[in-house]
Amino acid sequence: MGGERFATRLDGMRRSDVATILKLAEQPDVLSFAGGLPAPESFLIEDYAELEAAVLRDQGRAVLGYGPSAGVSALRETLAARMEHFGRPTVADEILVTTGGIAALDLVAKAYVDAGDIVLVGAPSYLAALHVLRSYQADIVGVPLDDQGLDPDALDTTLRELRATGRAPKLLYLVPTFQNPTGLTLSETRRRRVLELAREHELRVVEDSAYEDLRFEGEAPPRLCALDPERVIHINTLSKIVAPSLRLGWLAARREIVDALVLCKQGQDQCSTTAGQWVAHRFLSEGVAERQIEAAVPIYRERRDVCLAALAEGMPEGTVWTRPEGGFYTWITLPPAFAALDTEALLPRAVAEQGVAYVAGNAFYAAPDGHAGPRQLRLAYSYLGLDQVALGVRRLAALFRVTLDEAREGGR
Repeated sequence: MGGERFATRLDGMRRSDVATILKLAEQPDVLSFAGGLPAPESFLIEDYAELEAAVLRDQGRAVLGYGPSAGVSALRETLAARMEHFGRPTVADEILVTTGGIAALDLVAKAYVDAGDIVLVGAPSYLAALHVLRSYQADIVGVPLDDQGLDPDALDTTLRELRATGRAPKLLYLVPTFQNPTGLTLSETRRRRVLELAREHELRVVEDSAYEDLRFEGEAPPRLCALDPERVIHINTLSKIVAPSLRLGWLAARREIVDALVLCKQGQDQCSTTAGQWVAHRFLSEGVAERQIEAAVPIYRERRDVCLAALAEGMPEGTVWTRPEGGFYTWITLPPAFAALDTEALLPRAVAEQGVAYVAGNAFYAAPDGHAGPRQLRLAYSYLGLDQVALGVRRLAALFRVTLDEAREGGR
């Protein structure tokens, strides 16, 4: 018998590193900077337990059954109020509860993307988002980032070049605040310019705000959905501010869009966890989420500071990295002397020799070449303790210094 006759969409999906990242994070002997995982000690576990018990006591057996596809009304109303607080006037019918943030993007792709449709993303961009878009056989086009995030001039050039060939993108997906993988945040000026270009080219914008609540410093620019609620589909998640195990996220969009996505959700998972939605409603409406955010931010800020200090102390001369104002990640670009090497090829050595894991830069680019990915890597400082962060960065820095010395010796 021959091999399995899988759909052709699986060919592109095989490039995803998500499963590998989560597997690395489970290994107790590896200091993993790979997964963007919340700090377990940030969870208000006693409050969570009390709310779960209260939900079962107050709501009864109904919470153990199926719920509405669009989400439990109480949670939708709570999320609508949260959106309004952040500048987007929203009613409950403009909210769709999803099984995590990535499921929200999956619904958007299912509703909008036919095979071969162009979707614009940052270069680099969130690798799980690339995985979703590949699963719908999108033609993914990367728009370069600079040290301030997505470059509007590069977006303008990309859109005009595509228009000249008669091809119009369907979507622009971006993480404008504490971007995954770079940690960069778009300024208000850039946000307004991106939306101006989106209107000019009739482009739907998908805003992923997974990390926006975890700000360490600086002023928050307005959300894209607040600047243009008609054009922007806002995606968010409770994984970073409540708990990943809830598997709950949401999106906010015009009612016409939400209604279409509800149809798609009926073929995805029918409905998200009913009991979890009631817990999330209480978590948000009773202020527990805000208390957990307040407890988590100093943890992440201190880990970022330790990570950046260790990078400054040990990385090879010429290495650069981002200084995020919030979120989970810093993005490292090794010096040009590293050009003959590859962070992806070095990862097995980092794990075997140093007991450290990261995500290589290539995973975050839609195209296989033409970028600095081989010299880049993402570090997630969110999960490891302070001593582990410092130790892991020192080990990585030592490996990169040795590798560069070996490359120089070999070139003589």
